[in-house]
Amino acid sequence: MNYLQLCQRLVQETGIAYDGPATTVGQVGDMGRVVNWVNDAWLKIQSMRSDWNWMWATGTGTLTAGTNTITLPSTVETIDRVSLGENFLQSEYYNDFADVYRNIQSGDPSVYTIRPDGVLLFNAQPTENKTVTYEYYKVPTSMSATTDAPGLPSRYHMLIVYEALKSYAQFDEAPELEKRGFLYFEEMLADLERDQLARIVAPESLA
Repeated sequence: MNYLQLCQRLVQETGIAYDGPATTVGQVGDMGRVVNWVNDAWLKIQSMRSDWNWMWATGTGTLTAGTNTITLPSTVETIDRVSLGENFLQSEYYNDFADVYRNIQSGDPSVYTIRPDGVLLFNAQPTENKTVTYEYYKVPTSMSATTDAPGLPSRYHMLIVYEALKSYAQFDEAPELEKRGFLYFEEMLADLERDQLARIVAPESLA
């Protein structure tokens, strides 16, 4: 479902009206609240975890000769892995990195960290430009246009409706609707987490 269809489905679930809004743009009153509730629900679901599979992506940047930083795009929320050529670099927490690498020397980087301001920081300055590849998770995004669609798999789109339904129920003091939204949300969220989070593999026995 796209943004408009999600809003229309929410309206059907609440019983405010039958058809729902004809557009997501410029709505006020009840339909304005519907549009906002749906978008807020989408933002909340994205923000519940920093490692949803559908929010994973890759990017590249140029590590300029004589420097050891790369400014990341605003779409980057968290970095998963960084590689230089075919080699993945070692990750360090910023404070540990800052303690160890006080004087940055020339050479090929082997360690990286993320500064508090979101800049990629390396433990060496290359003597020539290097292409760095990074795997990352995206910053949560809003929906605005009528045809915008959430990035999670379509079979879980109702999760947004159920979360938005809770907001409507609290606004309208409708405990039965709030309970229904909560139960359906929790059930579908468990399915989403099984499907869209990295699997934890137990280590093999040494015996």
